Amino acid sequence: MRVTPLDIRRQKFRKGMRGYDPGEVDAFLEMLADAWEDVAENTLIEAKELEVLRARASDFDRMEGAVREVLVAQQRSADVAREEANREADLIIRDAELKAQKMLDEARKRVQILTEAIRELQDRRMEILLKMNSFINTQKGMVAMEETRIKSEIIPAEERLPGEEDGDMPLLQLSEL
Repeated sequence: MRVTPLDIRRQKFRKGMRGYDPGEVDAFLEMLADAWEDVAENTLIEAKELEVLRARASDFDRMEGAVREVLVAQQRSADVAREEANREADLIIRDAELKAQKMLDEARKRVQILTEAIRELQDRRMEILLKMNSFINTQKGMVAMEETRIKSEIIPAEERLPGEEDGDMPLLQLSEL
């Protein structure tokens, strides 16, 4: 049973012999009713405050949940961004490796072409040197033949005419006359 300040004020006691002083009982009941009323008012105020605090706590709980959701979403977003950055970095690295490999392949081809060109030029050089050597040898042979012919045309000292010196050649051979 719930007792209100009004219930306390309306409470009546039977009068008996040797009972309590009715004025004191009434004063006490009035004082008790006032105290009870203060307690009831405070309880009501505190209940309202409790309701407001619970509503605020509920709001805070909702905000905490929202903040937690935002943090989780941002963490997921950061994870996705990190994964995407890693994938992009991997793609860039692979692309750079492919380009580097292509450049190396092209450089190797150029080296091979230049090496072949150098070999061809060396072969042509050797061919020219062989031709020049052959030409020189031919010319040496012709010079040697000419020297031999000239030497064969020199008149021996016993067949020289008076006044001819060594190395003088006859103007005409007798056979040519």
